[in-house]
Amino acid sequence: MDSNVAPPEMVSPSRAAGTLRNLIKQLTQDPSSAIVIGEDDAPQAVLLSFSAFQTLLAAAGAADAAMVADRMASAPEAGEGLSNAVLEQLVADAEHDVSAADCALGRAGGIEKGPDAGGRA
Repeated sequence: MDSNVAPPEMVSPSRAAGTLRNLIKQLTQDPSSAIVIGEDDAPQAVLLSFSAFQTLLAAAGAADAAMVADRMASAPEAGEGLSNAVLEQLVADAEHDVSAADCALGRAGGIEKGPDAGGRA
C-alpha cells in the first residue's frame, strides 16, 4: 500500500469528532463493523459498537481461560515433579541465603541488639 494514501475505512480524528453522532448511528445499524480512527496512514483508535466490544471481551476471557486450563493440565500432579531430596535441598539453600543476609546486615550495623533496640543488655 502507498504510504501517502490512508485506507478508505480510516477516519481522521477531527472528522471523527465532527461526525461522531453519524458514526455511532452507523455502528448501531451495523454492529459488527468497526471504524478506524487515525491519520497519516497510522491507526490510532477503533470505534466499535458496544455489542462488538462485549463479544471481544468474551473472546479474550475465553482465550485466557483456555490458556489457564492448558497450563493447569500440563502442571505436575501433587507428588510429581521435585523429589523430596531436591525439595529439602531447595529449602536448605533458601534458609542459608536468609541466614547469610541476616548476618551481613548485622555485621554492617543494620541490626542492633542493645537495650535501646529492644534487645537484652
